Amino acid sequence: MHGGDIYFTEEKLLDFSANINPFGIPESVMTAIRNALPEIVHYPDQEQRKLRKVIADYHRIPEEWIICGNGGADVLFRTVQTILPVHALIPVPTFTEYEEALKENFCEVTHWTMEMPYFSITEKLLPELEKNNYDFLVLCNPNNPTGLCIERALLLRIMEICRERKIFVLLDECFFDMTDIQAEKFSMIRKIQDFPNVFILKSMTKLYAIPGLRSGYGICSDSELIRSIRGIGQPWSVNTLASVAGCAALQEEHYRIQFLEFLEQERRFLYAELKKLNFQVWDSRANYLFFQAEQYPDLDQQLLAYHILIRHCDSYPTLDKSYYRIAVRTHEENLYLLDSLREMIQK
Repeated sequence: MHGGDIYFTEEKLLDFSANINPFGIPESVMTAIRNALPEIVHYPDQEQRKLRKVIADYHRIPEEWIICGNGGADVLFRTVQTILPVHALIPVPTFTEYEEALKENFCEVTHWTMEMPYFSITEKLLPELEKNNYDFLVLCNPNNPTGLCIERALLLRIMEICRERKIFVLLDECFFDMTDIQAEKFSMIRKIQDFPNVFILKSMTKLYAIPGLRSGYGICSDSELIRSIRGIGQPWSVNTLASVAGCAALQEEHYRIQFLEFLEQERRFLYAELKKLNFQVWDSRANYLFFQAEQYPDLDQQLLAYHILIRHCDSYPTLDKSYYRIAVRTHEENLYLLDSLREMIQK
């Protein structure tokens, strides 16, 4: 189950269920898509040479470390299909598609449950890695749905243990670029050369508001593995319009900074207002907020009467229907959500 399912009704919904930049598509990206329309008479570049070069320049890494795909999910499934792990460890609650990709390839999956009330990865994960025979670890940073980040020193220790024990690490940083203006400095991309067993998953669809185009990529310093992943799955995994959109998007530094400055202020506002409604709210670093409303297990259904769609989280392992996730949208849209919640509570 994913957020963003606005298609079950013909009514127009205000979508808080998908964590997409509320600023919308940058104009330069729209222009690039329009200008590329005549090019769809040709097959896309199967090697994605231009897009990989732009990504490599953006992150200051070799092009040989990059694999592009039809969204982050495509890259995830192709990576698992290439590695074919035997026994994977997934800290939960987290995004369920990791487990789907692993089980589709007959991998045994073990959950490591993050303790309440924080739902965060702690040092207690370390002995679990050291005492059991795992060959694959999934880490989501910041985590989905909580929005919490793994403390950097701890993450490095985890990566070092996994390198020593030959555990492959899938590190999902799809929302990392939507946490902080200086996020690039804290990304593990800067350390990737030292950890050829680490694969970093990235997405352009959220930050640049192009989920309908599907554009994701992965980074790993094991260039032989990257070549193997390219050979798995369908050819032409990135269409022409998604490719040019990605190239244009990564040039939009002003757009990115402007959004992140807005996000820092608006997330704090929405966090404080949700707490005033007596919800338990987690202090997210991402562009979404995770909260619990035990007295409203059908909150998502009630908000449909206000044409608001939010994400209930009972499909995440260890969570029930009292947990929800909402995107940080424009101030006006956030005010409407809060007003709707207050009116609903007062009924």
